[in-house]
Amino acid sequence: MPYFTQLARQYTMSDNYHQPVMGGTGANSIMIGAADAYYYTDGDGNPATPPSDQIENPNPLPGTNNWYTQDGYSGGSYSNCSDASQPGVGPIRRYLESLPYDPKPNCAPAHYYLLNNYNPGYNGDGTVLDRTKSPFTIPPSPVRTIGDTLLDRNIPWKYYGEGWRSFISDPSKSVYCNICNPFLYETSIMTNQQVRETHLADLPDLYADISSGNLPAVSFVKPGGLLDGHPTSSKFGLYEAFVRKLVDAVKSDPKLWATTAIFITTDEGGGYYDSGYIQPVDFFGDGSRIPMIAVSKYSAGGRISHSYADHASLVKFIERNWGLPPITGRSRDNLPNPVQQSDNPYVPVNAPAIGDLFDLFDFRRDADEHERGKRRSHENDGDSGGMGWWPF
Repeated sequence: MPYFTQLARQYTMSDNYHQPVMGGTGANSIMIGAADAYYYTDGDGNPATPPSDQIENPNPLPGTNNWYTQDGYSGGSYSNCSDASQPGVGPIRRYLESLPYDPKPNCAPAHYYLLNNYNPGYNGDGTVLDRTKSPFTIPPSPVRTIGDTLLDRNIPWKYYGEGWRSFISDPSKSVYCNICNPFLYETSIMTNQQVRETHLADLPDLYADISSGNLPAVSFVKPGGLLDGHPTSSKFGLYEAFVRKLVDAVKSDPKLWATTAIFITTDEGGGYYDSGYIQPVDFFGDGSRIPMIAVSKYSAGGRISHSYADHASLVKFIERNWGLPPITGRSRDNLPNPVQQSDNPYVPVNAPAIGDLFDLFDFRRDADEHERGKRRSHENDGDSGGMGWWPF
């Protein structure tokens, strides 16, 4: 990964950033939007019981090489983790109870939570996906996302996903990753045509917005399956090239570069598991370490952060930067920022704790430049001017 190595040496990298769920792309991508897990519904937002062959059973299947009895691909990716008698639930809950701190399972009674990869409940045009033809589909979700919070405060945002236009017209021929878009599952966003057309976009829209200097305040960017570095369908060098194009485009516009932070990560580990510390925060995870690089004029210097973080940290960053409340009363963005210990900064002493990524930046640099500008201006002509500051 030569380009990402270059970025890490030039800017700031976290070596304690994690996939938030012990599961696949879908469940981890959902956390980017909701800082929470989605659950099975009756289609009208009420919790319901999924078909019996779609309830997770992680007990080993006899005669196999560690296959689950029922898993997320042959049927079964929901778990009622509020009930310790359900398959696989009791051992995890007992493990959480054995820890020296007090992580809550965060499993509402009689809710069956998605643990792996299912199709979102909506098509790109806002119609409901037919589950008789696609049974491994989570019904429309009522769970709030950061998109709702941004809408409530009139803060511009977009989710740019490669292939979005072709996905709307013919999903079978599109490279669009439907399970990667956390907003594609959600009723309040997908049933509102104006919201869909304003906030869900394609890569050509991203390049146009960068070129015109009109990026929204918050942007989510997802390449298609051929460029995302996913094992078996892509190569990581292609993902690096995709990121390089975006970083170079933003840096070429001085105004955008002065006001933009670019977070680079992956949805999950892709099977490349890591030996770093994992903090159990609830029933769903965390999972193994994954990359996180922050590229910004305020993150230059080649520094490494050890503060604990996961995808919910992206939500916490947005909320702190714009003074927003947590998404809901149970989402992970309610967890405190980690308090680090000097002898082992990777393990929060106030667990469970998730960082907000502000430690990846040095905003004092702008204040220092402002003071230097005032001194230079005073020395030259007696004026008291200085440099401005733009929030991300």
